[in-house]
Amino acid sequence: MSKFKDLVNYCLNCTVKPCRKGCPLENDIPKFIKLAKDGDFLEAFSVLGETTVLSSICGRICPFDRQCEGNCVRRLKGEPVQIGKIEAIIGDKAIQEGYPIFRNMKEINGKKIAIVGAGPSGLTCAAFLKKLGYSVTIYEKYDYLGGIISHGIPDFRLDKDITLKNLNRIVDLGIEVKYNFELGKNITLKELKKEYDAVFLAFGANVSNMPQIKGKNLSNVYGANELLESKKALDLKNKNVIVVGGGDVAMDMARTAKRWGGNVLVIYRRDENKMKADINQINLAKEEKVEFLFNTNVKQIIKKENISKAYLVTNDGFKFIYPCDYVFFAIGSKPNEKINKKLGLKLDVDGYIKTDKKQMTSMKGVFAGGDLTGTERTVAYAARSGREAAYNIDLYLTKR
Repeated sequence: MSKFKDLVNYCLNCTVKPCRKGCPLENDIPKFIKLAKDGDFLEAFSVLGETTVLSSICGRICPFDRQCEGNCVRRLKGEPVQIGKIEAIIGDKAIQEGYPIFRNMKEINGKKIAIVGAGPSGLTCAAFLKKLGYSVTIYEKYDYLGGIISHGIPDFRLDKDITLKNLNRIVDLGIEVKYNFELGKNITLKELKKEYDAVFLAFGANVSNMPQIKGKNLSNVYGANELLESKKALDLKNKNVIVVGGGDVAMDMARTAKRWGGNVLVIYRRDENKMKADINQINLAKEEKVEFLFNTNVKQIIKKENISKAYLVTNDGFKFIYPCDYVFFAIGSKPNEKINKKLGLKLDVDGYIKTDKKQMTSMKGVFAGGDLTGTERTVAYAARSGREAAYNIDLYLTKR
């Protein structure tokens, strides 16, 4: 606990709160840290509960260096306050002690909401809708909670026991979850709209972007999102692996491939300082002997008689060949266009579901949020979208 006191005492409790401005969820960081300084963990968690229900998770996986900690005043002359670590400790304490997620919950109002997707956006929306008095049912494609939290983030980065405890506490608010229900397969939007007062779509956008190059469809070429989601380990012992990309998924894929036994090279098309991945994840990858090649692109992949080669070109035009056994692309993701088109909702040019300022889709009473609508790809941004959707749905139903 003395180490924790050092963490919280390092905070200046600024009145301007630049750290809060850097937090997608707008957590009142100085306030909950001040309460933790005073030893009032219950009240500190209550403050967090005003804006988030994922403290034990976000406190571990957020890209702090470009969000809250990146805006910390302490960073001007040294190291920032370790805001993520403090939040995670408070969240874990709440789980251990059984602190209520919300202090005040309204009585059930008789209105029912359906949510499609049990990821960060869907679960956060469900929690805040319960707080507002709604009966909530989540329809989830898989037989587990969490979405990208559970199948997209490796165990070495996010402890699955902590994750499950955090997510189960949300469901324990009184949320019904129907597993193995996939929109367009065994449940339709029309059926949901008929049975519920409103619907919130939050089933993500986890289809890997693939480059338009020769060799992208070879059997040893994968999209990182699908590979991580499948939870199937490849035998990469003594294999040369290329991971293309510079974001968090690229780092997760590279570090996972390293654990599968591969010799891993990350190729990124820009300078290192332009990488979007969390700086801590980049440094950990380097410590694990992942190699990096910057300002370089993969132009072609060729496989003949089980021998693969990647044709690479640097930004200044130098061309060379790199022998490789596998290539994993982590260059962003997109929605599943086949599913989205079947919904009969208006989509933007990139296939994301279009919404108005209140997150309503082109179909009355149907809302959408998170990655599905093209929001920035972090758990915190998805969660904020879900929280905002809860209040927008409440506004729609109370003013109807």
